[in-house]
Amino acid sequence: MPTLDTRTLIDGLQQQLRAQLARTEALLDLPTERLLKRPAPDRWSVMEVVQHMNLSSGHYYRILQRLYANENNGLRFRSAFTPGMLGEYFVRSMTPKPSGDIPMRMRTMRMFDPARTAPVDVQDALAPVLRFREMLQGFMGLLERARTRGLEGEKVTSTLGPIVRFKAGDAFRFPIAHQERHFLQIERVLEQV
Repeated sequence: MPTLDTRTLIDGLQQQLRAQLARTEALLDLPTERLLKRPAPDRWSVMEVVQHMNLSSGHYYRILQRLYANENNGLRFRSAFTPGMLGEYFVRSMTPKPSGDIPMRMRTMRMFDPARTAPVDVQDALAPVLRFREMLQGFMGLLERARTRGLEGEKVTSTLGPIVRFKAGDAFRFPIAHQERHFLQIERVLEQV
């Protein structure tokens, strides 16, 4: 398992989040109709992709918020972070390759399918993007807290349930990698609509 310098890892994650924030801001400048348009009946619109990220990344965000709000939860700072075995596996499988290829395609779990669980309200179509932007800013703030509180300690239950639990550092890395995957999807959707 690779060992990562904790502060360098946090810097890298924040850099990814800043880029994701810029891409999210750019979505707010696009016509709402374009964000709601599906490229095909069985494909998600940009807004549905964003809503999916709200659902899936929101799981980790809420747990990390609670974790970093509690001063007595066992988090500890170490200068080096060693990812967990499952954390590293899932982050690698989620992270797009430099070419943009997706290493491991996955079917969306029913509870994270926006069409089934959180359809976009056409009357308030930009709400998912605004919520997502707020969550990205929140992740940035939590990573600032991690600079002193650390990325080791209490485990975070994954979206797969208690069978897969991540170290706090992996609970940041996984959703940020997942979001990278979906920003590539957003680019493809925008090219098609």
